[in-house]
Amino acid sequence: MNARTQFLGVLAVVAMAGASAQAQISTSRHNFSTYGWSRGEICLPCHTPHNSNVDIGFLWNHALTNATYQMFEGGTGTAELNIDSRSRMCLGCHDGTVALDSFGGMTGTNFIGPGGNIGTDLRNDHPIGSDSVYPDAGRTGSLNPSAPGPYGTRTVGTGTQKVGLRPWNDNGTVKYTVGCTTCHTVHNAGNYGHMLRFSNASSALCLTCHIK
Repeated sequence: MNARTQFLGVLAVVAMAGASAQAQISTSRHNFSTYGWSRGEICLPCHTPHNSNVDIGFLWNHALTNATYQMFEGGTGTAELNIDSRSRMCLGCHDGTVALDSFGGMTGTNFIGPGGNIGTDLRNDHPIGSDSVYPDAGRTGSLNPSAPGPYGTRTVGTGTQKVGLRPWNDNGTVKYTVGCTTCHTVHNAGNYGHMLRFSNASSALCLTCHIK
């Protein structure tokens, strides 16, 4: 096999992977391409190849939230200081304080609907960020101690599924916490309901971390 043939083979694999990724997103609620403000693109409201937000990474194109939240344990916290970076990106739409079409340096006017708006009061949601450092030394009887690192794993069926804990900088100390992407995959990989990382049949996803 010559170099040209090898190169074309690599291109074919990349193209198929890209088509698969697009198909996953295109069948999800994160496909905004039918809305006029999206300029007909799927990726652009969140990502850009140029002039991205270098502080957050991921070639990020969307405005970030600076909201203050009522945290799960009753205290208050900001997205910048108390919540991991990926969750902050999610909350840039899902807390309802930043418009969906606030991207590329523009200030939008189209806000998320009630079905996806969790608001800034997180007391009735699963704890994230500073309220969900894992493992919690005070709850060793109810949390799975075999999943302490950046990824907890649980065998589901014939394969091992991963639930990702998120790194969070606590005054210079990196701790691992639950975040939005612990349970959800924003690109709809797997095509499970609610964009879950894997099926929660028989509470399999919950039981990755919780002993019940």
